[in-house]
Amino acid sequence: MVPAGVADIDALAATVRAGDSLEAHVAIRALAEIDDDRARTTLGAALSGVGLVIAFAIQALARHDVKVRRLAIAATSDPDRKLGGVAVMGKLGDPACCALLRYLVYDPDALMRLAVASALYRCDERDGQLWSSWIRRETDLAVSAFLSAIAGGGVTLTCGTLDHLAAQAENVGMPAELRAGAAWAVAQHDVARGTVLAEALLADPDAAFALASVARRRGGPLVARVTGVPGDPEEDLTAEVVGLPRPAAR
Repeated sequence: MVPAGVADIDALAATVRAGDSLEAHVAIRALAEIDDDRARTTLGAALSGVGLVIAFAIQALARHDVKVRRLAIAATSDPDRKLGGVAVMGKLGDPACCALLRYLVYDPDALMRLAVASALYRCDERDGQLWSSWIRRETDLAVSAFLSAIAGGGVTLTCGTLDHLAAQAENVGMPAELRAGAAWAVAQHDVARGTVLAEALLADPDAAFALASVARRRGGPLVARVTGVPGDPEEDLTAEVVGLPRPAAR
């Protein structure tokens, strides 16, 4: 980062406030490199912007690392900046943010819960009771897909939660991606049970493709079961957003 005074922060701030534009994106990138509280305040305010301004502001704030932790936490008290604040906390990966994020798991907005799930996991929250209870009560399918990825990513689960995930994998009315993710999660805790679920999915072409994609991208005991099955391990956006590590290359 460059020291304060090298750039005209006020002029950059005015460009950002003017709205979503190429000039605003360039100004945000510049503010990301300026180690000054005025730059960070401007970026925090941009979390209430529109279009790509918010995405650029999130990335820019993350470059300031722990210096923006309080700013990100404060943003969650503003409805217009709440989602952006949570996203910044996820980018920081700071366990000190977990206390607030745990409170937000009950947010009524599914998009917010998606962001909270990803941020909590990235901030190293591994409380099995928290994740287990959330998995069992979640009703939104997109959020459930995120939670399944987290469930198989080193989180301890209760037996009742494994039953819940197994039921999702067996439910033919569920999207193939969700069924595959649930089966993969079960297999990380109980290989035999996960394998049985996987074999059932492999009998359906759509579910088989989804399972092959998930297993290859996320690794684990089901990789051997999908050898030769078509899939696309580069399209597992859920794993990327949640922050699941890629398995070591063989």
